[in-house]
Amino acid sequence: MRGRYRWQIAWHKASRGLHCQKGGQCPVSERKSQSGKMMTMLNMRARLGLLAAPLLVTMLSSCGPTPQLRVHDAVVKLNPVDSNPSAMYFTIRGGPKDVYLMSVTSRSVLRTEMHESKVDPKTGAMTMAPLTRVFIPADGKVEFKRGGKHVMVWGVNLVGRRLGEMETQFLFSNNERILVKARVEEMDGREPDEKTGHNNH
Repeated sequence: MRGRYRWQIAWHKASRGLHCQKGGQCPVSERKSQSGKMMTMLNMRARLGLLAAPLLVTMLSSCGPTPQLRVHDAVVKLNPVDSNPSAMYFTIRGGPKDVYLMSVTSRSVLRTEMHESKVDPKTGAMTMAPLTRVFIPADGKVEFKRGGKHVMVWGVNLVGRRLGEMETQFLFSNNERILVKARVEEMDGREPDEKTGHNNH
């Protein structure tokens, strides 16, 4: 934290009568008066110190690092059947303000859609519905993971498969765009086949 804060009190008003007589001797009544003034000033400083303590704590706590909107651990799990969509998972850390994730796109794929999988409490069956946007709370965390929110990915090209990664853009409601390198791997975590772009089952 840059800069220093201190409480300053003018003491010149308390200096009166410190040298009442030659040799620094003062009448008893004058010395008592001076002593009382000194105690009053000390009490004032103590009270001001107590009042300043909460303010100082607040100032120090406000000097913490500002959260930054960011995306990490992005990975595309390839579907073994090329005609079927693959899935992308990642984690988003919220920034200083609430925002919405509006879209996830990449030039290495044909199409992407955000979806969320849920279990129907009545039937117990897994259902999936599209998402037009996803709320990202300030300084919070939102996970896109298996069995929950995810991005469906169609047509991962051969370049992305061979490189084992693809550049992906995340667009947010505050007009911020974040580019990340998403890993490209098979469902079981293995690297994609560099020759055919899929497993030979």
